[in-house]
Amino acid sequence: MKRKLAIVLALALAFSSMTFSSMTVSAKLSARITKDVVQQIVVSPSISNTEAGPVQTVPAENSATLPGTTFTTASGQVVDAAAVAIVSQPLSAAQAQAQAASLVQAMASPKMKIVNFTGVDGLSLTDSTGALNVVSSMSIGLMTAAGESVSQNGSISTAFVLDEILGGKKLAANETVQALYQRADGTWVAVPVVIINGAIAIALPAFGGAVNVTFLVTKGAQLSSIPADAAKSPRT
Repeated sequence: MKRKLAIVLALALAFSSMTFSSMTVSAKLSARITKDVVQQIVVSPSISNTEAGPVQTVPAENSATLPGTTFTTASGQVVDAAAVAIVSQPLSAAQAQAQAASLVQAMASPKMKIVNFTGVDGLSLTDSTGALNVVSSMSIGLMTAAGESVSQNGSISTAFVLDEILGGKKLAANETVQALYQRADGTWVAVPVVIINGAIAIALPAFGGAVNVTFLVTKGAQLSSIPADAAKSPRT
């Protein structure tokens, strides 16, 4: 499994190098998101009030950093990647439900308050039954050993065991997993996802403070590489 995680991280970082280094703040529109009508919200029973996940150091075997990424503490001190830890904490069912409701509201907004960084045009956010199907929801943040919050200006990638994200859910034919997080302004961001041999990796662009990441089962193909059009997505 360590080898599988390393493979998907390498792919996610290759994407990050292509995308986040070439993005510009321009009028270039992101790839289209299909305006699905959500039939119901489904939150996996595997999501419950759980304790914080393990603290993992960047770079660790299940995480990696795009070269050139900088890390800055809340007090303004620039620190080395080796001094920064990724902190992941599962959200409760109530928090996951609230995240799902916010996402449905964003989908229904006339301006579709969701940015598509995946490079997949016509990205769907519902599963094969038309449901918004939340299988995992977690907070991902960065901090120093002293517990000080850290922001990053670049990209980090993190890999997980796919079965752990699915929480017992089995993907139907033509279903995959899509990850999104919500920015401070309320906009949702669909991020790149790579799935290979039972492992899944996501690439997160620059963020300050912890972000809540929601994993959905969605219609679509499982990607083992990232579409070239992902490089045309706007910077956060």
